[in-house]
Amino acid sequence: MALSFDILGFGSKRKWAFQALDREWIALDVDIRRIDGGVRQLLYQWAQESGDSKQALDPTLISIAKFSGYLMLGPELGARPFGRDGLTEMSSLFDAALKADSTLEDNQDLPLEVRIVRLILATGLADRDIEALVELETDKD
Repeated sequence: MALSFDILGFGSKRKWAFQALDREWIALDVDIRRIDGGVRQLLYQWAQESGDSKQALDPTLISIAKFSGYLMLGPELGARPFGRDGLTEMSSLFDAALKADSTLEDNQDLPLEVRIVRLILATGLADRDIEALVELETDKD
């Protein structure tokens, strides 16, 4: 019988990252059963762009999980896990992402927050209130 690296505690960085995302989402009361591996993989890849070390990856994954969790919960359900200050911070981040998305040119790289918003909307994971806010912002243009 061959020993698995997971038994010894040497699991892959990808598996560890997926678990970190799931732990944060669970703490926010996000139903992780709706989130497929493709979403996790993209978020992990985007987090890796900020640095290769686990120390650099960990805070980025937590930030990504919180922001994407906010998008999945929306402002109403997000009030409890985020609190007033956290909700204000996530709302500001969301508004900045919408503003940045509307001013981007075709040849520009997308900021991380814009990519996260687009991913959560495209996969149907976004809260209805978030979808409505995006539609309102799109209708203004």
